[in-house]
Parts: sequence; structure tokens; C-alpha cells
Amino acid sequence: MLADRPPFEDMYREYLGRIYAYVRAQVGGSADAEDITAQVFMNAYQAYARFETRNTTPAAWLFRIARNATLDHFRAQGRRDRLRRTIERQPLAEEDPAHQAEERIQYRALMTKVAQLPERQREAISLRHSGLSFDEVGGLLGCSEDAAKMLYHRALKALREVAQKEGV
Repeated sequence: MLADRPPFEDMYREYLGRIYAYVRAQVGGSADAEDITAQVFMNAYQAYARFETRNTTPAAWLFRIARNATLDHFRAQGRRDRLRRTIERQPLAEEDPAHQAEERIQYRALMTKVAQLPERQREAISLRHSGLSFDEVGGLLGCSEDAAKMLYHRALKALREVAQKEGV
């Protein structure tokens, strides 16, 4: 029903930052992330007439569009670029240069390990850290809420095990 749907402008304001953060976490570069985020909201605007809140939440609907747009981007760019950009991406920090350098080193090491996880585990981590519930993550990944939790926790366990082996 139209009455159940939030106005598109409200959804845009509420989710722009989260969608951008998700896309940026996937692609690494801010220019690509801005382009893809703009495409996400263009696609969402064009499909808004068909959006029904009884089938999904606004967040899950928008993140599905964002995930598809990101996957389309990678199909166009090739998988090799995805790994390179993820590893090269640098965290945002507003501290002294030595601390920033240490954070970048740790961040790159972590992203290298995350990039080695199976794709579904990587996506579960990224979607969950974008603020989606496990139910929404499961819906986007085509699995149950419990399966999404399992994917997420297996990914964290794998990362923990690698960190322990390396003495981090």
C-alpha cells in the first residue's frame, strides 16, 4: 500500500550514508562508491512504485539494490580489481600520522584476511556491519536468518583463528 511506504525523500535521507558506506566498503574507492550509490538511488527511484513494505523493509530493499549494483560494477571491472582495491583501501582517521600509518597497516592486513574468506562470508560481514539485521542479511543472501548468523559467525571465527596463529 502506498500509505505504508515512507516517502522516497525520507528513505533517501535516512539510508544515503549507510548505502554509501556499504558500497565504499565493497569497492574501496570513493569515486566509484559515489557513482554506484547514485546509481542505487536512481534504480530505487525508478522501482519505487513497485516497492511494498509488506514484502521487505526499506533497508533490505535498498541494500539489495546496492548489492546488485556493486556486483554489476565488479562484473564490469573484473574480480581481480576487487581484491586489489579492497587491500589498498585506507581507513579514515583523524589522528597523528604515526597512528594513521599503524591503523592502515592493521587495516590492510585485516582486509587481506577478509578478502580470503568465501564470498558469502565476506558479504555477510559487510552487510551486517552496514547495520542490517540478520534477517535482512539472510534475505539479501537468499538464506534464512539462522544461516546468515552462521555465515557471519563462521567468518568471524575464521578471522579470529588466523589472528591467533599470527599472534595478533
